[in-house]
Amino acid sequence: MSKREERVDDIRKNVLSVRIARKELPDIGELVIGTVYKILEHGAYVLLDEYGGIEAYAPINEVIQSWFHDIKDYLRPGQKTVFRVIRVDARRKLIDVSLRKVKEEEKREKLTKWKRALRGVKLLELVAKKLNIPLDKALQDFGWKLEDYYGDFLSIFENVAKYGPDDLKKLGLSDDVINAITEIAKERIEVEPVEISGIIRVISIKPDGVKHVKNVLLKAMELARKEGAESVKIYTIGPPRYRIDIMGRDPKRLEQVLKDVINLVTTEIKKRGGEASFTRISE
Repeated sequence: MSKREERVDDIRKNVLSVRIARKELPDIGELVIGTVYKILEHGAYVLLDEYGGIEAYAPINEVIQSWFHDIKDYLRPGQKTVFRVIRVDARRKLIDVSLRKVKEEEKREKLTKWKRALRGVKLLELVAKKLNIPLDKALQDFGWKLEDYYGDFLSIFENVAKYGPDDLKKLGLSDDVINAITEIAKERIEVEPVEISGIIRVISIKPDGVKHVKNVLLKAMELARKEGAESVKIYTIGPPRYRIDIMGRDPKRLEQVLKDVINLVTTEIKKRGGEASFTRISE
C-alpha cells in the first residue's frame, strides 16, 4: 500500500462507519459535516460523517473564492468542516457540496452541534457494547427515539446523569437499556453542581431567643449535609432574616433537601415558641 493509500485509509478510519442520520441521503440545502480525503485540481472528494462516510464531491468553483487561489488554500486531506449540499442524484447516489455557500456563523453552529452529537454517539456506542448489539441496531431500537425526546444524543446522558432515569422509564425502554444508559451516564458525564437559595425568617420572643434560633439553624445545616448536600450555608442578612444556600449535583434531591430543611426549621422553632417563614430566591 502506498503512502497516499495509507493516508486515505487513515482518514476513512476517522469517519463514522455508521449512519446516524435518519435518511439515507441528505437533502439539497442541508448543512453536512464532511471529512476531506482526496483533493484534485478540479475539486475535492469528502466523506459525509453523518451519513456513514458516503462520498460527496465539492467542485473547485464551490470551494475557492478567487481563481488567484489554490484549492489547497481552503482544504487539506483529513480536514473536517461544514458543507452545504447543492445537488443530489438519488438514483446514482451522487452528491455535490459547496464550501462557499456556508456562512461562518452557520459553520460555527454546525460544528458545535456535531461535537455534541459525536460525543453522544460515542456514549451510545458504549451502551450498545454493554447490551452486546451493534450501534446501528441501538440507533434504530431506541437511539433515535431518545434523540427526538431529548434533542440530541449527548443530552440523553446529561439529563440522566443530572436527573436520574425516570424519563427513560416513561418512554417504555427495557430495564437492560435503562440500566446501561444510566451506568454510562454516571461513569462518563460530570455534572456541574447547582445551587438553590432562599430567605428564612425566624423569630423567637423568648429572652434567650437568639440561642434557640442558632440551635435550630445549626440543626438545619446538619440535616442538609446528612441528606446529601455538598455544601450548605446559612448566614444572617439582618435578624430575623437568614439566607440559606444549598449546593449539590442532583437538582431533584436538592429540592427535597431544601423542603426538609424548611420543615425542620418551622417545626423546631414552633416547639420553642417561635415562628418561621420561607421565601425562595430565583437567580
